[in-house]
Amino acid sequence: MNASTRTRATQLFEESYTRVFGSSIGITPAGEAFFRRFYERFFAASHRVPLLFSQTDMDRQIQMLKKSLYQVVALYITDMITDYLREIAERHRVLDIDPDLYDVWLDCLMDTVREFDSQCDMVTELAWRLALTPAITYMKLWAGSTSSPLRGP
Repeated sequence: MNASTRTRATQLFEESYTRVFGSSIGITPAGEAFFRRFYERFFAASHRVPLLFSQTDMDRQIQMLKKSLYQVVALYITDMITDYLREIAERHRVLDIDPDLYDVWLDCLMDTVREFDSQCDMVTELAWRLALTPAITYMKLWAGSTSSPLRGP
């Protein structure tokens, strides 16, 4: 992807992100509603998902997802894998999360973005997917590895 295309994709992503969350993720009632709706979708998308969260405090999980989403976006913007993202990947590897569930996760997130961003069209969805795919790919690579596939800078 050339620099101008990446810049436009980043702009579209940021505009949609702001429409969904406002200026700060999860601070607004819309942000809270977004994550709760996402988990409703995610739990309904696969019979395996509710089993993974059966012993989980969902309020705490939502806070973790907010923080994780920052890290996912940070990878796209900076091209740097943070220690926090490595820790998430390792935790998911230990929990034996199936790599295909990352695609389910992304599809559920995109369904939720479309619900919360009335201006989300195919190009905006592509921008979101471009922003989230590097981290998802990293997580999938880690899932099948016995050690970190990329230590990052």
